[in-house]
Amino acid sequence: MIARHSTSILLTAVLSHAACGDDGTTSASDTADTTTDDPTAAPTTAIPTTTSTTTESTDSETGTTEPITSTTIDVTTSATPGTTTLDTTSTTLDTTSTTSDTTTSDTTTSTTGETTTLDTTTTGAVDDTPPVVLLARPFDNVHLASRRLVVTGQASDDTEVVAVDLVVNGEAPVALSIVPGPVLEFSADLRLRRGWNTIEIVARDAADNSGSSVRHVHLGVPVAAGGAHSLALVNNGAWGFGRNNEGQLGVGDLVDRLVPTAALGLDDAVSLSANLNHSLAVTEAGAVVVWGRNDEGQLGQAPGADVSTPALLDLPEVVLVAAGQRHSLALTEDGQVWSFGLNNAGQLGRDGDSLPAVVPGLEDIVAIAAGGTYSLAVDGTGAVWAWGNNTDGQLGDGMTVDSPVPKAISMADAVAVAAGKAHTLAVAPLGSLAACGLNVSGQLGDGLNADNELLPVAVPEFADVLTVAASGNLSLGLAGDAALWAWGQNFSGQLGLGDTADRPAPTLVPGLPPVRAISAGLAHSVILDENGGVWAFGLNSFGQLGKGDSGNATNSAVPLLVALP
Repeated sequence: MIARHSTSILLTAVLSHAACGDDGTTSASDTADTTTDDPTAAPTTAIPTTTSTTTESTDSETGTTEPITSTTIDVTTSATPGTTTLDTTSTTLDTTSTTSDTTTSDTTTSTTGETTTLDTTTTGAVDDTPPVVLLARPFDNVHLASRRLVVTGQASDDTEVVAVDLVVNGEAPVALSIVPGPVLEFSADLRLRRGWNTIEIVARDAADNSGSSVRHVHLGVPVAAGGAHSLALVNNGAWGFGRNNEGQLGVGDLVDRLVPTAALGLDDAVSLSANLNHSLAVTEAGAVVVWGRNDEGQLGQAPGADVSTPALLDLPEVVLVAAGQRHSLALTEDGQVWSFGLNNAGQLGRDGDSLPAVVPGLEDIVAIAAGGTYSLAVDGTGAVWAWGNNTDGQLGDGMTVDSPVPKAISMADAVAVAAGKAHTLAVAPLGSLAACGLNVSGQLGDGLNADNELLPVAVPEFADVLTVAASGNLSLGLAGDAALWAWGQNFSGQLGLGDTADRPAPTLVPGLPPVRAISAGLAHSVILDENGGVWAFGLNSFGQLGKGDSGNATNSAVPLLVALP
């Protein structure tokens, strides 16, 4: 079962700010394990609408005809996470007079020879139309790698919206700060718990009618792309395919798999991360599971033998993990960052050996990322921290000097980050994107394919990106309309654009259903769509596309749907 935790909600004004690499080739030590010879559609959740049906009622005694108006909105959420049904039905009958002012009509009847006069007074229309709530971000069923989420939207009413409440995971409603009016904008800065979260916005008018909209958001990414292997959490199980020479698939042996194979003991996993040849997972209960290569202690154990069967790591309760090339990070429930593995460039952010230990100086962390030989974290105020290798400016401090301890980089506000081999991506609260570091293949997305950037630069294509992924010299972005964008290195078709030409600016990936989760590998990509389908594209040197074959000749420059058991 998922451990329950209270949800923090910050009712602060939200402003959008831009936030923020080796030589672009992969060293022999990096490639030895990876190569040999070398939505579009909007989310399906319906928008609440108001319908009005008018019929006529005739008084059998007087012959008078009056209009009868019926309007209501009924929002129903199923028990299955991720399913929201908006039913517009007519359930209330409101009889109104033909005039808005109070009028009196006299009716004379004769029963026993007497005349009786009846005075009927009508007081006007009754407001029984609920407000309409439109959520702008996020879309339903998205998977994120950050605890911090800024929800935005609009509430409207035919008279006036007087209150807007936020309800997260069924907890007590929290009133948002608004200015009452017929149409208003709202935002809320909240914290997600591990696994599935239910977010509801409820608006009320002066007549106490209420309308609402619901989103389901998952903290944790269910797909992962490593150096030459792939992982996916779907169909109530965990699956691995591709290279397995060091146990990185977690199937209990060291044999490559050209088609998806069940990983061992991961049925309760809620989040994945992978890099060159090792893999990490977080369970429903907050435990960390590790497998694959461990020569530098990247599995949190003393450096030594590879691990082919997923093993538990002794850490406090964890919400997210991040795998670098030969080091790893874990974000604990209390907002601290633990690091373990190789520390040749200061990527652990601390002194000591390779075994797990807390990175000092970091508090209230909401997101983490591990790159080639450097690390990133975002705290609850939006500050971005970076440490480790800075040869190409990936730490975003305007210099190229390594830092063995975390230092704040030049980003005004961020909610999420991603780390490639030597480039950094950062998402601002309302969706703008910035980048810094290595740019030899255009992986910064600023439209250039030239010099590195030592300070963050804006990625001009985006104003509403929800989450990003990076690895090697590849970048991916999931936009607010559930469409996938890709840019950077593309020698194996890892951008999914149908060719092998690099892209210096974000380019829409065609041919995909609405996307729900993204991951980037060294030279291939794996994504999850709204139907639970897993897609892969790019390098297939060891079968990491899961299509039954391997070798560079079998690479795919277009997304392929993986046939899962």
